[in-house]
Amino acid sequence: MDNKIDRMEEYSALSSWAIWESIRPDGEFTKEKDLVKVKDIDFSKYEHRLQKSNTIFVAMNPGGKFDEEKSKLATRKREDTEKPWNNFHNGGSSNDHLLAQAIKDTPESGSYITDFFPIVGSGSNEIKKFVNSKDNKELIDKLVLELDEEISLLLPREKEVRLICIGKKSYEWSEKFLINRKLKLKLKKEYKVFYIPHYSGANKAEIKKKAEEQGVENHYQTVVKSLLEKFRNE
Repeated sequence: MDNKIDRMEEYSALSSWAIWESIRPDGEFTKEKDLVKVKDIDFSKYEHRLQKSNTIFVAMNPGGKFDEEKSKLATRKREDTEKPWNNFHNGGSSNDHLLAQAIKDTPESGSYITDFFPIVGSGSNEIKKFVNSKDNKELIDKLVLELDEEISLLLPREKEVRLICIGKKSYEWSEKFLINRKLKLKLKKEYKVFYIPHYSGANKAEIKKKAEEQGVENHYQTVVKSLLEKFRNE
């Protein structure tokens, strides 16, 4: 049997699966502490639920301290795999529980989820400056091709891949690097991109705006579920 977890393991330091477990009896995610730690989740028991469509989730980049010299050596196949599949499943102040609740019980549950660039840094401005620097163009092109290769390994039979971009920057990057053919990168896949707001606590205004546009309650999970339903028909 084809095992997606084994197939994608070399990317497990950066990527994960849109499946979470809750300590609550009702399985809901109301706060960060409701999240079961990823080391205690056996993703293999969900193998039958993983990647049931051509839709994956893509965020911006992993958080942490930015180091320009280390960033110049960035690759998607990272070596630090002590916590495989840990990305997007953290406690603390990351608000990952909001994403878990938003995707819970949707057809997109179980989808692959990753970051567009493997460049570590919590300051979006320094990451954008690094990505946009002409000095780093060769590296950035390489990383885009690595992303396309990773997705092709995950979805070898799919001609078109649907990217649900978490946050405006991942959406902008997806359009710029994956759809804008002026860049002349030879990609294996064709892409269709969609935008959902980021779940950061600093993004409340954007979430409220999307709630008003969708005519739904101003809750992150409600907004995202509404958008995902809309995207399925596009």
